[in-house]
Amino acid sequence: MNRIRHEKFKPFLEFPLEQRQAEAIRLQKQIDRCISEYGGRFTSRVLLNEPGRPDIYNQSFSFYFLGTDKLTIWNAIIITARKAFWDEVSDLARNRATDMLTEEEQEEVFNLEFVPAQWSPTGEVLGYSRAKREEMRFGKFGGLTYHEMCRKLETDIIHNDPPPIFESYSLDRSYVYGIGLHIVVDKEVINQPTIDAAIERFLEMGEREWVSTHPVPRSRLPLETEIEALERLGTWAGPDT
Repeated sequence: MNRIRHEKFKPFLEFPLEQRQAEAIRLQKQIDRCISEYGGRFTSRVLLNEPGRPDIYNQSFSFYFLGTDKLTIWNAIIITARKAFWDEVSDLARNRATDMLTEEEQEEVFNLEFVPAQWSPTGEVLGYSRAKREEMRFGKFGGLTYHEMCRKLETDIIHNDPPPIFESYSLDRSYVYGIGLHIVVDKEVINQPTIDAAIERFLEMGEREWVSTHPVPRSRLPLETEIEALERLGTWAGPDT
């Protein structure tokens, strides 16, 4: 679900009514065309039911659906509480590590250098790639690099200061296509039944923002970082062909 912010773009809600109606009709037709793939409640640009895909790769999904008025387009992303937890832990770790650095050290860590990587037959540079360089190690991090420190902090946060995660629906009316909708659900994976249930719940509550009053139980959230979980699983190259 992309949020495009530029002065030449304007939110979808500021488009003329006729244009929004046309887009809604177009979306409904797309939903109908993809009924065998997504079930008839929503559509997406992303493959949903990829055979053999491990659960850890089914933690989020972007999709589109219509509101009860058949005019409102919801541009949605749904994530599991597990994924929301990992994202929050990662953000906390990066913020804490960054706060420990001086402005000069931050410049060294975050200032990216790019070098020519693709040329035309006449020698014109067509593309660039990030320059490879050894990461700086910091005494204040015990000799670790910035990214190594972030991983260490993630582990510390998960075991000693885990952030609370709540099921929720959050809106963003600045989107250039539809209204942005961010959904957090306490489910193991994101699949069609999970998405259908989330849509139904959202419509029943009046298509509004909502946050649960009770956090997701700690027992439902991981005890390892996302990187650790991915490393434990190993590389998944896709379904067998």
